[in-house]
Amino acid sequence: MALTRKLTPDVVIMDINMPEHDGLDATRQIKKYFPEVKVIILSGYADHIYVDQALKSGALGYVHKDAVYDELLFAIEAVKKDKPYLSPTVLQPVFNGYMQSTPSTHAMAVYNKLTAREKEVFKLIGKGRSRKVIAETLSISSKTVDKHRSNLMEKLNLRKEAEILQFAKLIGLIES
Repeated sequence: MALTRKLTPDVVIMDINMPEHDGLDATRQIKKYFPEVKVIILSGYADHIYVDQALKSGALGYVHKDAVYDELLFAIEAVKKDKPYLSPTVLQPVFNGYMQSTPSTHAMAVYNKLTAREKEVFKLIGKGRSRKVIAETLSISSKTVDKHRSNLMEKLNLRKEAEILQFAKLIGLIES
């Protein structure tokens, strides 16, 4: 946000996962305060769920990190002209996902593989509750909360707690 404010670029290249911030939230913020700025997500994820969330966040383009430099330049030129761009690497997964189900339907199917207790912990994390509050609410130890969090993150293929919030938004447990 600070660089966008300072440099006023035409296009921002954004990663989904960044060391301290969530690229999808940053994209939403950029589009909220600088609607004229175009955002391209540059990510190693090719799954349709990530592409869907990127586009819903306001990105106009999505380029896979395996793309060659010329493809990124092509994407930049396309979005500068208000034309959406999806990397060929993600088109097949996006098409397959669209044909099979909506992203939230697929995500809900994965979510339903959690145990009842893991779902309780997930919901409380999604609502921003701390480890201590979750332990008190569920009458379990903080270590048990950590174990449930670790299990659910593994089952949902999530690596960061911020991704729990993204997933919770995707399946409609919390609002964007």
